[in-house]
Amino acid sequence: MMGQRLKEARTNAGITQTELAKMIGVKAAEISQYESDKRTPRWNVFIKILDKLNISADKILGREITVVSDEEDYTVKLAKKDLQIIETIKNYPKLYKLLTNDPNRNIKVINNNLKEVFPE
Repeated sequence: MMGQRLKEARTNAGITQTELAKMIGVKAAEISQYESDKRTPRWNVFIKILDKLNISADKILGREITVVSDEEDYTVKLAKKDLQIIETIKNYPKLYKLLTNDPNRNIKVINNNLKEVFPE
């Protein structure tokens, strides 16, 4: 997935693999391998790529989500496991609706009842 996001960022910037490679001092074949997830760039190369593409590591690593609401757009940074929890909860429509209607109250209720479900 990281490779796909790198490729998307590069193409959105209007830069070819060869141009990016020259900018950061690697061979175009390396860029191709990064974009196809065959290789992972070394840290110093990764930083150069981020700088040239003007993009955050979180975005490339898939840790940024843009939330669109009626009032404004904003970015939320989530760990992959947090995103997995949200996606899993969405598979249970009643639970998802319950949590989105009054999250603070309903999470407290669920937490208080955990002892019955998962005794220590």
